[in-house]
Amino acid sequence: MEEFSEELLASLLEEALGQKDSSLLQPASGLHLSLMETDLIQIAYNALARKMPISEASEVIQDMRDELLTRRVSMSITDLHTVTNNCSKCKIGTSSELPKWNVKNPDLVLIIESPSMDPKAISFMVDSIKQVGFTSNQLCLTYVNRCPKMSKYEVSEVINCAPYLHTELQIMNPKLTLTLGGLCTSVVLGSEVKIKDYRGNITWLGGWPILPTYSPGYVLRSGGSSVQHFIDDLSQAYEFVTSKKKEKHS
Repeated sequence: MEEFSEELLASLLEEALGQKDSSLLQPASGLHLSLMETDLIQIAYNALARKMPISEASEVIQDMRDELLTRRVSMSITDLHTVTNNCSKCKIGTSSELPKWNVKNPDLVLIIESPSMDPKAISFMVDSIKQVGFTSNQLCLTYVNRCPKMSKYEVSEVINCAPYLHTELQIMNPKLTLTLGGLCTSVVLGSEVKIKDYRGNITWLGGWPILPTYSPGYVLRSGGSSVQHFIDDLSQAYEFVTSKKKEKHS
């Protein structure tokens, strides 16, 4: 099985400085997080969730993960962000932005498409996060694409940035990753997905639990039930990472 190893990271660093071609930017589906060969954690989680509340099941799983996840990169988050800040693979013309809030040891990583999110969508997202009980110290907000751009990103630009996100998740090793929107979910899962087929359900990639939900921009445009679905998904994330049951908001 191909792994996103330290040697590959070294190649990525050279590539970010313009010394390599783009072949390393297209990891095989399902392999980009150096995943375990088995679905042991998912099987255990599903079995526990049938016999106890999800908050208790997730607490047991969190105790298992550090022992089972042995293939993690040794690169520091500071070194990785040095690579991203020096990246010249795209010609977007803006500087990359670093993730926000807790980049050292977050319980939950939220992934949005880029730093160019509409201010109204940002306010809605932040208010919703606070509403379900999260504090900024529990969270890291990061991006598929690091450089702000007002127009739609080219496929090549998404591919260029994806390895930075995959490596970031390995280094931070959050209890849960929340992907906001179809693009974010597709990049993390390694294949194109329809968000409606995944939204609100935890998908396990080896030892990494992924919870897809709608993007804040989509929720604001759609309104109706999508608002409650978004809040419910955040509440599920809070329950999973804190082992505390939150009442659903009406």
